Parts: sequence; structure tokens; C-alpha cells
Amino acid sequence: MASTAAAMLAEARKWKGYKEGASNHTKFGEWYATLVKDKSFAYAAWCDEYVSYCGYASGNGDVVGQFAYCPSHVNFFKKRGQWHKATEAIKPGDILFFDWNDDGVADHVEIATAASAPGASVATIGGNTSAGTAGSQSNGDGVYERTRYRSDILGFGRPAYKATAPAGTPDTKPPTPAKTYTPPTFPKGLAPNKSTPSAKTLQKALKATGWMGKDVELSHNYGPRTQKGVAGFNAKHGLNDKGKTYDPAIGPKGWALLFTLAYG
Repeated sequence: MASTAAAMLAEARKWKGYKEGASNHTKFGEWYATLVKDKSFAYAAWCDEYVSYCGYASGNGDVVGQFAYCPSHVNFFKKRGQWHKATEAIKPGDILFFDWNDDGVADHVEIATAASAPGASVATIGGNTSAGTAGSQSNGDGVYERTRYRSDILGFGRPAYKATAPAGTPDTKPPTPAKTYTPPTFPKGLAPNKSTPSAKTLQKALKATGWMGKDVELSHNYGPRTQKGVAGFNAKHGLNDKGKTYDPAIGPKGWALLFTLAYG
């Protein structure tokens, strides 16, 4: 496909009604897991993987970006000077980021499917959401078209789509990025109720991904608040040790996923 907003939306709509498998498994997660060479992403929260896949498959990967973590995707557009306030006019193909918790951090992303004047609601399509207001909006089960309120939008990125496809443009896909993020090596001696410098490193990553409050003071102690953040992260991503409903210990797999989501 040619790299246009129309191509992006055509690809996005191909997947309308798609539903995730067990433990959040999706085609989009599998694609991203292959991209970054980390199988855990096949089971991660997948709203941004869906948007990124649609960019890739429509020939827009270079202008849409390829991410699994919404705040990192926001920074992609900000660094390019393509970030817009939620109060501005929206165009089809704009990448909308939502802040359901009103904490200034993007926790969901969708694609605008129609133009929207300032102040008006927005027609969208997104993955890992619900078909209606009864379900979770940022951790649902499928790809759905929705109408969203402006008040829920943190802001949006406007990719540098080509206005139209030149005649004879071949179907191409962007190259896989040459560089991928490599998380730090899992440290020895990191465990609940133990004191080690790596606990502070863990806490920084938990803060960066929203699993620990920004007000928590960094410490070498792997104490209760660190354990609570890790337990929530483990449960969200299916990383609990077998038979455990509350697992405050982070392992090598969880460590790699956490740091990739935080800094990849």
C-alpha cells in the first residue's frame, strides 16, 4: 500500500471485530514480539501494537512509529514536532492518545477515522478496547469503532502521511528498524524484603510505566510499595508464578518486559 492516511484507515478497518486470544494473545503482539525479539510482547497490552501494526502493514511504519507503550509513542510525535493539543481540530488518520486516569500519562491509543472540529466528539477505531461503555476502555477484548469524548483525550500525533499516492507507486513496507532496545541484565540478589541498589533501578522502571506512584521515594529497599507495584505488573502480564494470585517477586522475563515498556 502507499503511505497515506487512507491506506492506514483501510488497514485498521480490516481488523474490525478481531478479538484477542487467551492471556491477551494477538496477531499484533506476535508481530511486535518478532520485531523486538521478545516473545512476552505477544501477550502484552496491545492497543499500541495494533496501531503500530496498521502503520507497518499500510506502508506507514516510518511516520506512524512502532511502539507497544503509549508514553513512548507520545514522545515520538513530540520529538518530531507533530504533537497536538486535544482541543485542536482532528483529521482522519491522526493517532489519538487517551488519559482515562487524568494523571497526564497516556494509557490508551486509537486512530481517528473522521474529521472532528475543536470541542466535538471523535470517531475512532482501536484495539484492546471494548465494544461499549460497559467494558474496559483500555484493556478490552478486541478491535472496535467507537465515538470518544474530547475530555478523555490527552493529545494526538499527526503522522506525516503523503497526501496522495503517486501513480504507479509499488506496494512496499518500511524496513524493520536497525536498532532495538536491549533491557539491562537481570541483577543477582534482587528479591522482596532485601536491600540492594538494583531495587532503586527497579523502582524507576515501575514509576516510568505507572506501576509505582511518582511520590514514592527511591530506595535500595525492596519493600511493600515496590512489591505491590511488581505484583500488579506481574498479574497484568500473566507473569505470576504458577498457583500464585499475588506475586511480588520480579523474574528475568518480567524484568526484561518492564524495562522494554519503560524505555524501549
